[in-house]
Formats: sequence, C-alpha cells, structure tokens
Amino acid sequence: MPSKSTLVSSILTMLVANAAAECVPSEMNICMSVDLFASETGYYNLDRGDFEDTEGSSPPITVKIGQTITFDQTDVSNWYHPVGFAYAPDGAHGDDWGADENPEVEGLGELEYKIDGAATTCEDKGDTGLDCYEPEFFYPLGDWEAKEYTSELTVTQDVADAAKGGVLYYFCHIHSKMSGKIQIVKEDGTPIDSGSDELELYDPIEHKDFDATCGTTAVTDHAKGGSKDCGIKFFPGDHTTQYEQCLQAIDCQMHWDMYTETSKHDDKIVSFMQQMIPHHQNAVNMAKLLLKHADQSDLDNVEDLEGILRDIINTQNFQIHQFRNYLNPENNYLDASSKGLTPPHIENDNSAAFGHVTQAFMTFFSVAVTAYMLI
Repeated sequence: MPSKSTLVSSILTMLVANAAAECVPSEMNICMSVDLFASETGYYNLDRGDFEDTEGSSPPITVKIGQTITFDQTDVSNWYHPVGFAYAPDGAHGDDWGADENPEVEGLGELEYKIDGAATTCEDKGDTGLDCYEPEFFYPLGDWEAKEYTSELTVTQDVADAAKGGVLYYFCHIHSKMSGKIQIVKEDGTPIDSGSDELELYDPIEHKDFDATCGTTAVTDHAKGGSKDCGIKFFPGDHTTQYEQCLQAIDCQMHWDMYTETSKHDDKIVSFMQQMIPHHQNAVNMAKLLLKHADQSDLDNVEDLEGILRDIINTQNFQIHQFRNYLNPENNYLDASSKGLTPPHIENDNSAAFGHVTQAFMTFFSVAVTAYMLI
C-alpha cells in the first residue's frame, strides 16, 4: 500500500496537471470554444477575462502591434475547428464556395502552432507548424482530447502593414463562414492608419426562436404552420412535445430541399452532391437536437454517444463544405433562395391539409391493393 506522502504527491500532481489544462483568460491568452448551435457549423466564442467584452458569436477583438496573443483551443468544442489567421474573411476558403484562397498570416515569427505547449516537429511543419497542427483535428475525439492545442499570433509591423483597414480575420481551417475580426490598434487603443479600406465581413446569422429552441439551423419555416410546412408526418405520434415538433421540422426540411435543390441533368456526381447536402444537413440538425435536448446523464449512459453526435456534426458539415466547393464554380450549388421551388405534391396553398390527404390516400390505396391481392 502506498504511503500517505506518496498519495498526497500523486494527488498534487493530478491537480497541477488539471490546472495546467484549464485555460485562464486574459488580454494575452484567449480561451476559445465553439457554440455548435449558433449556426450550421457553429461560431467561435472568445474569452479574454475582464480585459475586453467578447460576448456573442465570432466577436471582434483588438490587438496591439508587437503583441503575441495565445489562442487556446483545448476546450472539447474546438475539435474539427483549428483556428487560422488571414488578411481577408475565411482565409484559405476564399470569398465564396470553391473560390481561390485568400492570403493568410503565415510568415516566420508571425504565427506558431503548438501541441502540448511545444512547437510542432512533424516533417511538414514549415514556418508555422500548421501542417502538423491541423491534421490532428481530424483525429478521433478521444485521441484529440488527450492533447492541448494553442496558436500564438504575433502582430509584427509587416503584419500590420499588410492588414487592409488595419484588420485581420480569424477563421476555421476546416469549416467556412466562421470568421471574426481582429482590429490592430496603437498603444493608446486607437485603430492604426493602414492607408487602405477594411474588407467587408458578413454578420453572424441570428436564429429565429424555433431554431434557437431546437438547436438547429434553418428549419423554422418547415415547422407546423410555417411557410414550408410539408403537411406530412415523417414519424408516428401526436407530435406534442418540443422534441417531436423540432424533429418533424428537421425531416420536412430534408424532404423539401432534396427536391428543390436538385437540378435536372445527367451528371451523377452533381446529383449525388446536390442530394447529399440536405441529407447531411438533416443528420447534423438531428444530432444537434439530441445533444441539446437529451439529459446529459442519458447521453453518458450510452457508450460514445456524445462523441458520435459531435462527429456527425463536424464531419458531415465538412463534407457539405466539400460538396459546395465542387458544385459552386459551375453554378450547380442550389440553396433554397436560388430556386424558390415547392415540391409538386405540396404546391397548393393548403399544403398541410393536402399532405394529410395524400397520406390518407396512400394508406387507402395500400389497403385496397392488399384486399385485391387476397381475392
């Protein structure tokens, strides 16, 4: 049996290790997390303690020339979301799906990625270590979670001179549309004069109440009584609970979008990707719904379930990103606003009633066929 001193030493070692793993926010140390429910892919949340108000999704922050700021990504929500820094929104993803890359902060002495507090050492580390850092964010959650991931951004004079309007942008290297603004300021806190105009950055989306309650994205119009209510039940039951109503809207969205966002052509790959985008969005929204509404104890009772849900959200969103990048340059990416179609079986104004009639008719038809076969 170990001595008391050995036990005390072991406990102290564990406490020190846990303390080291916990991010402490400050001006120079930014604790990053990702709110998966804030958008399709999620948005970054940043914490600088009392130094600066960083409330909300993808908040703007300020940095001074000469400062080295650490971005700590050890929180589990950062899995699949390695941060990058660029001179234009979305950095390596470009201005639109499938567009050319925008320039990034990637010079020696400007940016360094670290794993477990040390500079990366893989063969492809280059000047910043990004090509060692980013691939590990594709590791299984359990393997990724066992390490600590940080990046150190140094705002040199060269970086400040290259920043249009004196602004840099943080972004996710795996998922697009997650950018936030980094305003470079003088010692007195006033913005630097870069001699160029700041680039436009999109605003984070704001969910309607129904999506906010469900934890989903873009299903509100497909809820019962909504403008795109399918009027067809996609699973049995009275649909009286919030969970059931959210799930019904999620399934309706996929049903609607798989028709309206697929074009008529002979390209099998294009058809596959156009159909898979709403299919994947269905899986992502279902995973978010369960992650938000299930009791944590119930999730914990099913081996690896929470990890599976996070995997579905992050992996399938990345695949949606890849599909859009392939489709968009040839104008084959069709979102709901670009087509404006309605599935033909629910085209009339009384869509909900029509859907129930259709369902009743199909039930009657099935029974009639069965009866005929028994004659």
